[in-house]
Amino acid sequence: MKKIFIRLCFALPFAVLVSCGGDNSPKQKRHKHEVEKTKSNTKESIKTPDFKTKKMIKRLAQAVSNIDPDKVSDYLSSNKVKGIDEKIKGSSEIEKIELLSQKASALLNVGQTAESIKIFESLIMQLSGNASANQFLYLMKRQLAIGYMRLGEQQNCIANHNEDSCIIPISSKAQHKLREGSEKTIKLLEELLAINPEDKDAQYVLNIAHMTLGSYPDGVPVKYRIPEHKFQSKVDFPKFKDIASALGVGVNELSGGTCIDDFNNDGHLDIITSSWGFEDQVRYFENDKKGGFVDKTSSTGLVGVYGGLNLRHTDYNNDGFIDFIILRGAWLDTQGALPNSMIKNNGDGTFTDVTIETGLYTLKPTQTAVWADFNLDGWVDLFVANESTPNGINECDLFINQKNGVFKNETREAGLMDVGYFKGVAVGDVNNDRWPDLYVSNFFGKNILYINEGNDQKLGFKKAPESLDIGSPQNSFSTWIFDYNNDGLEDIFVSGYSNSEYSPAALMMDYNIKNYSGNSPHLYRNLGNNKFKEVSSSVGLNEPVTTMGCNIGDLNNDGYLDFYLATGNPNYYSIVPNKMYLNNKGESFDDITYTSGFGHIQKGHAVGFGDLDMDGDQDIYTVMGGALEGDIYSNLLYENPIGNENNWIHIKLVGVESNRAAIGAKIKLTISENGKKRNIYHSVGYDASFGGNSLLAEIGVGSAEKIDKLEVLWPTNKMNNSVFQNVNINQKIRLVENQKEYSKLELPKTTFAKSNGHGHHY
Repeated sequence: MKKIFIRLCFALPFAVLVSCGGDNSPKQKRHKHEVEKTKSNTKESIKTPDFKTKKMIKRLAQAVSNIDPDKVSDYLSSNKVKGIDEKIKGSSEIEKIELLSQKASALLNVGQTAESIKIFESLIMQLSGNASANQFLYLMKRQLAIGYMRLGEQQNCIANHNEDSCIIPISSKAQHKLREGSEKTIKLLEELLAINPEDKDAQYVLNIAHMTLGSYPDGVPVKYRIPEHKFQSKVDFPKFKDIASALGVGVNELSGGTCIDDFNNDGHLDIITSSWGFEDQVRYFENDKKGGFVDKTSSTGLVGVYGGLNLRHTDYNNDGFIDFIILRGAWLDTQGALPNSMIKNNGDGTFTDVTIETGLYTLKPTQTAVWADFNLDGWVDLFVANESTPNGINECDLFINQKNGVFKNETREAGLMDVGYFKGVAVGDVNNDRWPDLYVSNFFGKNILYINEGNDQKLGFKKAPESLDIGSPQNSFSTWIFDYNNDGLEDIFVSGYSNSEYSPAALMMDYNIKNYSGNSPHLYRNLGNNKFKEVSSSVGLNEPVTTMGCNIGDLNNDGYLDFYLATGNPNYYSIVPNKMYLNNKGESFDDITYTSGFGHIQKGHAVGFGDLDMDGDQDIYTVMGGALEGDIYSNLLYENPIGNENNWIHIKLVGVESNRAAIGAKIKLTISENGKKRNIYHSVGYDASFGGNSLLAEIGVGSAEKIDKLEVLWPTNKMNNSVFQNVNINQKIRLVENQKEYSKLELPKTTFAKSNGHGHHY
């Protein structure tokens, strides 16, 4: 039995991976229903993909078919169940126990929770009383406990979903009506903690399970209880509500990307969203300008374009229409040789895959890239940070736009030759020379800042010296560059993540009980003169947050950038809250997660800020769902309830000598507020590495009654500037490079039409 235990421990990871999908909604049925729903929810006819797109669809399908599911851990469990069944036939009794345990884990991963629970319970009953199997029984009960927790969430948070579901502190409206899952979870966790009181994952989920039944805090033993005040925010703030289902944009898929922007040039912001699953359709939701969205996926020519953990949008060919790239292969190591897809906006409501003709075809695993005009020639370029492991080296790719629809790989010429397990990349101008610099987040090594030393003749980057001490934290993830304190110097934010020693739940427990601050984000304040200072602790960012997706925006239009961190990892004990931080006038950040309604405990990924109803404040679209095939959850759309307590301006920049979308343009607003002058800085298109904000410059100006001066530093080697005096507030304007006047955009605000009910995509 000892031999079996060792083998079973290998087969059953300590941090169990289970599904959030339902037993009645396996992946194939979900996709069939998804296609049917797309047809029924739109009057648009189905547009067959063109030849180029079909060609890339076939290439991707071929690359996917080459993946060996046995070499990608638990991510492709659906491919493993049949193989396990075959092995069970004719196996010995001892081998059968091991194979059944593998099957139960695989079933949990793909969403067949009830069936997997039956197998776990049968195995536990079979091995009970066998002293040599005690450690294995502990692991099995641990999996069974989280399995029941997920079953409870399937029955309540998904099947009976409402806008409060899975948000902590859990309201009475979101408490589980079907109680069996959480009740059995509690019973099993109590048994486990009696054996191992230091199991932090079990401690944490015990708190959450009691919340779902309304028995927190009193039902949780004091020694395991997270104090109630830890789920309260120190700052009072209006509550944001999820209205995605009511608007029909609550796509129910796996982790993925999003782009918030105006894809049909009507002035209103649309939504494109993806899911990493190899059969998950990229979706396009068009703003109907009446407070709703229309799913126009079927008419775009993108039907059959699947997958993508992240999306990054731009206007690569300067035709005035927003395009985007789909990034693939992350986390899959040698099996991640999947092509990215460059998707061209044809300007007529359709899209075409132009990956091959643009020269952007590669077979390297990645989840992160940035668009910027690195040589300031008026055309955006692309930097893709790829993932290298001891099993395979994948150099990064710097693709320079040749101004004719084609890109040239100039990575080596530019000096960007470092390799790593890169999970994030940010772009900004940290030395104010107007040339875009790069910051790369390296999961297994030091992060890297590349200073752009380009000129009109030659593009080149220089690695910043290690003496700057901006290479932490270890196990870093998402990142961005922004001016958080409006001093005119761009700062660097890089998030931490979990590791083999600390799961997200364990980090949550130790922070709340012991004030542990390891794995916390790092904020490098730019001091000027090529110096930075790490200030996260002094500005209130000392909580460990296992960030995946994220983005920056201005929730209350005070002119200071706030940020949203979407959290989790594939460990299903890691049902930790997404986080929201409010910028306190550039001096500190206040955690407003719980008072503002952002404490969602399902896996969070790409985040996009954008004024989707054109009322002057920014709304937030977040892609939810995990890495495993059964871990689906509905995307969120948080309506901003604040309104116009502060003033604002929306600016659409149009480049002429600069790139058409004005990506990289710097906007400086000078305002008078309470008798004092101050500046507000905004960089167009430079958002977080795992998200997709609108390229429309949506800027809050606090209580200012006008903008004293509006300056635009255009991203061109000619260093063009535009300056305007005494600009009115609370308006939307269009500003074209080299023109002395700007025009007002007639984009009336709409009211979100929340009349579609909870129309989930199952």
